[in-house]
Amino acid sequence: MQRSTLASLLLPAALCAPPPALANAPSGGAPLALDNVHIVEAEDNRVSALRCVRVEGAAIATITAAGDPACLRGARPNDLEGRYLMPGLIDMHAHLTLGPMEIKQEHGEVVMQALPDDDIAEHNARRLVAFGVTTVRNPAGDLQAAARYKQRLANGEMVGPESFDAGPVINNAGLPGLATAVHSAEEMEQVVSAQVESGADWIKLYTGLSPELLKAGIDAAHRHGRPAIAHLESIAWTDALEMGLDGIVHLMPVSPDLLTPEQRAAWQATARGGTYSFFEWWEHFDPEGPQADGLVAAYRRHRPVFDATLVAFHAAFVQDQDNVHKDDARRYAHPKLLAHWNEWFTFAIGWQPEDFQRARDVWPKVQRMAARLYATDARMTLGTDMSNPWIAPGISLHREMQLLAEAGVPNERLLLAGTRNAADALGAGDRLGRIAPAYEADLLVLDANPLDDIQHTRDIHAVVLDGEFLTTATLDQLKGE
Repeated sequence: MQRSTLASLLLPAALCAPPPALANAPSGGAPLALDNVHIVEAEDNRVSALRCVRVEGAAIATITAAGDPACLRGARPNDLEGRYLMPGLIDMHAHLTLGPMEIKQEHGEVVMQALPDDDIAEHNARRLVAFGVTTVRNPAGDLQAAARYKQRLANGEMVGPESFDAGPVINNAGLPGLATAVHSAEEMEQVVSAQVESGADWIKLYTGLSPELLKAGIDAAHRHGRPAIAHLESIAWTDALEMGLDGIVHLMPVSPDLLTPEQRAAWQATARGGTYSFFEWWEHFDPEGPQADGLVAAYRRHRPVFDATLVAFHAAFVQDQDNVHKDDARRYAHPKLLAHWNEWFTFAIGWQPEDFQRARDVWPKVQRMAARLYATDARMTLGTDMSNPWIAPGISLHREMQLLAEAGVPNERLLLAGTRNAADALGAGDRLGRIAPAYEADLLVLDANPLDDIQHTRDIHAVVLDGEFLTTATLDQLKGE
């Protein structure tokens, strides 16, 4: 993004002079020198000695000792005074363009839809950047809306993260804007082919598919050179991985096949439909039992891409109380989405007080399973399910890291999940997710070391986006503050 374009986007039209955020805005395209900064080396669980990182254009040019004259020569210097530098964060589950879930009558029938909204996309994009999220995977959505978003970024019309996109989820039932129905292997091939032609980077398969159609979707995605990810329930994750599935989303494996026969019978005897399974299934699952052991072994063997989205489920489990997720949403979610969640659409529709208590009672089991999976060598990443109830752009990714840390996932693994691992999973590990020469200059400057406390990822001093240094004041503007 051009610097002059960024400035014009952030300046209120009524102001003649730039606000503090842009008072020292650079001009002329001179290199940028980030001096006196420790690089967070999560792979080795340490930080470097003080360095000078030289950025030319949108890429890192050199990394040398702090104060190196060659790094500073002809550059715009930024003395970071011993702060900490890490790659920009990657949210692997951000429905960037998704609008509210709506119900309407059409030809006498009730129809649900989730149409894209470009205004929501821009709102989300600005706040993602403000919280240090420089790349996202949009795991399901309208590909025309995704193309418009990318074009606006390319034209310099807006500020936002780079997006890797899936099309509408492929399921046994359609939902305008969000899901496409298929009923045969032939239809699956047609839908996958059409999505790839429309620019899909991933193929997203969904819970209603039969095992045969799930396998057909995986195979069709691979024929077209695309990875396949899935949100699964009735089909066991272990079976799907054996089929060749590349990735799984959400730590909610509510499959009867992941319970012992006794557990399965007890669950099915009292199970209710809908989202009650979010806690009822966990009441019977043993995260230390043989089924859990088999799942961990499958993750080690197949190394799927995985994002737990704990924050989305935790927000549902505590929805009956005042909580940080609601506070975040009130400050940073788009007003249309916030009104929608306040009016009726949440993941806890119909839950009674005892249901919320049961959900909170199983949370330690969810945490334990998360810790076990994140301890494997699978391609573990971070995601939020942004644009779904009570998930706010940007800040909720920091909440996700905190929840995983509370579950026992080490800080260095969380940082890798949110940077290097995600970039590799996106097929962009040769240009994103690391601090090294020739890598894109998407960077996060922190006031404190996130290896000491993962909550320090929120202590943002500046964000570098495509080589552009965004100060704290600029980030506050992007947040709408």
